[in-house]
Amino acid sequence: MSCPQPKPTEFRLPLRAESFSIEEHRNVHCRFYGGCIDVAVKKDWDSFTCAKCPMFQMDRAPGADAYAFNQPADSGRP
Repeated sequence: MSCPQPKPTEFRLPLRAESFSIEEHRNVHCRFYGGCIDVAVKKDWDSFTCAKCPMFQMDRAPGADAYAFNQPADSGRP
C-alpha cells in the first residue's frame, strides 16, 4: 500500500482578489506545505491550490488542546 503524496496544482487568482480567501484553497498547516511552495516556484506558478491533494484535510490548525496540560490544583500556598 503506497502513501499519499502531496499534489499541488496551479491556481489562477480571481480578478476580484478581495473576495478571495486563501484558507479555502490551501492548508497552510500541512506538513508538506513548504515542499508544495517549492514546486510552485520551480514551475513558475502565480499561485497554487491544495484542493485536489489527497492530504488537503489531514493536518489541521493546532487548537488549545495542543497547548493545554494537566496541572495540580492550586492549594493556596505561594
